[in-house]
Amino acid sequence: MVTVGYSNLGEEWAQKNAFDRRDLDRNTSVRVLLYDDDVDELDDTSDVGDITTEPTDGNYERKSIDLDSDDFTLTVEDGLLRVEGEVTFDVADTTGTINATAVVSDFQSTVVNDETEAEEHLLYSSTLDIGSQDLEAFTSLTAFPRLDLD
Repeated sequence: MVTVGYSNLGEEWAQKNAFDRRDLDRNTSVRVLLYDDDVDELDDTSDVGDITTEPTDGNYERKSIDLDSDDFTLTVEDGLLRVEGEVTFDVADTTGTINATAVVSDFQSTVVNDETEAEEHLLYSSTLDIGSQDLEAFTSLTAFPRLDLD
Protein backbone atom coordinates (compact mmCIF):
# COMPACT_ATOMS: atom_id res chain seq x y z
CA MET A 1 0.00 0.00 0.00
CA VAL A 2 1.35 3.39 -0.95
CA THR A 3 2.52 5.60 1.87
CA VAL A 4 0.68 8.81 1.05
CA GLY A 5 3.10 11.65 1.51
CA TYR A 6 6.77 12.35 1.46
CA SER A 7 9.40 9.65 1.12
CA ASN A 8 12.49 10.08 3.30
CA LEU A 9 14.22 11.68 0.31
CA GLY A 10 11.20 13.93 -0.23
CA GLU A 11 11.45 15.10 3.37
CA GLU A 12 15.11 16.01 2.80
CA TRP A 13 14.18 17.87 -0.40
CA ALA A 14 11.38 19.79 1.34
CA GLN A 15 13.55 20.77 4.29
CA LYS A 16 16.34 21.97 2.01
CA ASN A 17 13.95 23.99 -0.16
CA ALA A 18 12.02 25.44 2.79
CA PHE A 19 14.79 26.17 5.29
CA ASP A 20 18.24 25.97 3.69
CA ARG A 21 18.32 29.35 1.98
CA ARG A 22 22.02 29.14 1.00
CA ASP A 23 20.84 28.00 -2.42
CA LEU A 24 18.42 30.77 -3.37
CA ASP A 25 18.26 29.55 -6.97
CA ARG A 26 16.14 26.51 -6.11
CA ASN A 27 14.65 24.16 -8.66
CA THR A 28 10.84 24.27 -8.46
CA SER A 29 10.21 22.03 -11.46
CA VAL A 30 9.02 18.50 -10.66
CA ARG A 31 7.76 15.60 -12.76
CA VAL A 32 4.59 13.59 -12.12
CA LEU A 33 4.30 9.95 -13.13
CA LEU A 34 1.73 7.15 -12.94
CA TYR A 35 2.35 3.67 -11.54
CA ASP A 36 0.68 0.66 -9.91
CA ASP A 37 1.35 0.64 -6.17
CA ASP A 38 -0.39 -2.72 -5.72
CA VAL A 39 2.75 -4.12 -7.36
CA ASP A 40 5.45 -1.61 -6.32
CA GLU A 41 4.27 -1.12 -2.69
CA LEU A 42 6.24 2.07 -2.01
CA ASP A 43 7.07 3.12 1.54
CA ASP A 44 9.05 5.88 3.27
CA THR A 45 12.37 4.40 2.21
CA SER A 46 11.44 4.02 -1.48
CA ASP A 47 13.07 5.96 -4.29
CA VAL A 48 12.21 6.38 -7.95
CA GLY A 49 14.12 3.20 -8.84
CA ASP A 50 11.59 1.20 -6.83
CA ILE A 51 8.86 2.13 -9.32
CA THR A 52 8.75 -0.72 -11.82
CA THR A 53 5.21 -0.36 -13.19
CA GLU A 54 5.35 3.10 -14.79
CA PRO A 55 3.96 2.78 -18.34
CA THR A 56 6.58 2.60 -21.08
CA ASP A 57 4.54 2.47 -24.26
CA GLY A 58 1.98 4.46 -26.24
CA ASN A 59 1.79 8.23 -25.83
CA TYR A 60 2.45 8.19 -22.07
CA GLU A 61 5.19 10.43 -20.73
CA ARG A 62 5.88 12.08 -17.40
CA LYS A 63 4.45 15.56 -16.97
CA SER A 64 6.53 18.49 -15.71
CA ILE A 65 4.94 21.09 -13.49
CA ASP A 66 6.26 24.10 -11.59
CA LEU A 67 5.62 24.29 -7.86
CA ASP A 68 5.74 28.11 -7.98
CA SER A 69 2.91 28.29 -10.53
CA ASP A 70 -0.84 27.83 -10.42
CA ASP A 71 -0.26 24.12 -11.18
CA PHE A 72 -0.61 23.43 -7.43
CA THR A 73 -3.14 24.72 -4.91
CA LEU A 74 -3.06 24.73 -1.12
CA THR A 75 -6.31 23.94 0.72
CA VAL A 76 -7.62 22.42 3.94
CA GLU A 77 -9.37 19.09 3.36
CA ASP A 78 -10.94 17.13 6.26
CA GLY A 79 -8.74 19.02 8.72
CA LEU A 80 -5.56 18.27 6.78
CA LEU A 81 -3.48 20.79 4.87
CA ARG A 82 -3.48 19.56 1.26
CA VAL A 83 -1.26 20.52 -1.63
CA GLU A 84 -2.83 19.30 -4.86
CA GLY A 85 -2.14 19.62 -8.56
CA GLU A 86 -3.93 18.65 -11.75
CA VAL A 87 -2.10 16.85 -14.52
CA THR A 88 -3.55 15.37 -17.71
CA PHE A 89 -1.68 12.50 -19.32
CA ASP A 90 -2.03 11.44 -22.96
CA VAL A 91 -2.35 7.67 -22.59
CA ALA A 92 -3.52 6.77 -26.11
CA ASP A 93 -2.11 3.36 -27.08
CA THR A 94 -0.70 2.91 -23.55
CA THR A 95 -1.07 -0.37 -21.68
CA GLY A 96 -0.83 -1.24 -18.03
CA THR A 97 -2.72 -0.76 -14.80
CA ILE A 98 -2.17 2.28 -12.57
CA ASN A 99 -3.57 3.39 -9.22
CA ALA A 100 -1.11 6.00 -7.94
CA THR A 101 0.95 9.05 -8.81
CA ALA A 102 4.46 9.94 -7.78
CA VAL A 103 6.32 13.23 -7.93
CA VAL A 104 10.05 13.16 -8.68
CA SER A 105 12.78 15.78 -8.92
CA ASP A 106 16.53 15.99 -9.40
CA PHE A 107 18.51 17.04 -6.35
CA GLN A 108 21.64 16.06 -4.45
CA SER A 109 20.81 14.03 -1.36
CA THR A 110 23.48 14.63 1.27
CA VAL A 111 21.47 13.58 4.34
CA VAL A 112 19.52 10.41 3.40
CA ASN A 113 22.14 9.45 0.80
CA ASP A 114 25.76 10.60 0.54
CA GLU A 115 25.66 11.84 -3.06
CA THR A 116 28.23 13.97 -4.84
CA GLU A 117 25.83 15.19 -7.55
CA ALA A 118 22.12 15.62 -8.23
CA GLU A 119 20.12 12.51 -9.06
CA GLU A 120 16.43 11.84 -9.69
CA HIS A 121 14.55 11.05 -6.47
CA LEU A 122 11.01 10.21 -5.36
CA LEU A 123 9.55 13.16 -3.44
CA TYR A 124 6.06 11.92 -2.64
CA SER A 125 3.32 9.61 -3.79
CA SER A 126 -0.42 9.28 -3.48
CA THR A 127 -3.18 6.96 -4.58
CA LEU A 128 -5.64 7.95 -7.29
CA ASP A 129 -9.11 8.91 -6.09
CA ILE A 130 -10.52 6.93 -9.04
CA GLY A 131 -8.84 3.71 -7.88
CA SER A 132 -7.09 1.18 -10.09
CA GLN A 133 -7.48 1.79 -13.83
CA ASP A 134 -6.55 -0.16 -16.96
CA LEU A 135 -4.98 2.45 -19.26
CA GLU A 136 -6.20 0.68 -22.41
CA ALA A 137 -9.67 2.06 -21.60
CA PHE A 138 -8.47 5.70 -21.90
CA THR A 139 -6.93 8.08 -24.40
CA SER A 140 -6.27 10.67 -21.69
CA LEU A 141 -6.32 10.55 -17.92
CA THR A 142 -6.38 13.44 -15.46
CA ALA A 143 -4.71 12.80 -12.13
CA PHE A 144 -4.61 14.97 -9.03
CA PRO A 145 -1.26 14.33 -7.33
CA ARG A 146 -1.48 15.47 -3.74
CA LEU A 147 0.27 15.61 -0.45
CA ASP A 148 -1.68 15.72 2.80
CA LEU A 149 0.15 17.37 5.69
CA ASP A 150 -1.19 16.45 9.13
